[in-house]
Amino acid sequence: MSTYILWLAGLTVVVLLCLLYERERRREFNERFPPISDDEFLARCPPGTNPAIALKVRKIVSRQLGVEYERIYPSSSYVNDLGAD
Repeated sequence: MSTYILWLAGLTVVVLLCLLYERERRREFNERFPPISDDEFLARCPPGTNPAIALKVRKIVSRQLGVEYERIYPSSSYVNDLGAD
């Protein structure tokens, strides 16, 4: 019985550490990528970018990666910034 309690306590500690890590990671992301409007997003795109396509890609990336639409930047890295693996 005591082995089970120790195992459960250890698992609880691991889960809490994971939750704290995720909360800190999300806080850092929110500070690094404050929300921007579509106009600001398009202003940051390279010259010659088709606005309709850029905004459509922004929407798709937001949906597929579960990131707030307003926090997607043209310079965002799929893996490093948005968490795609």
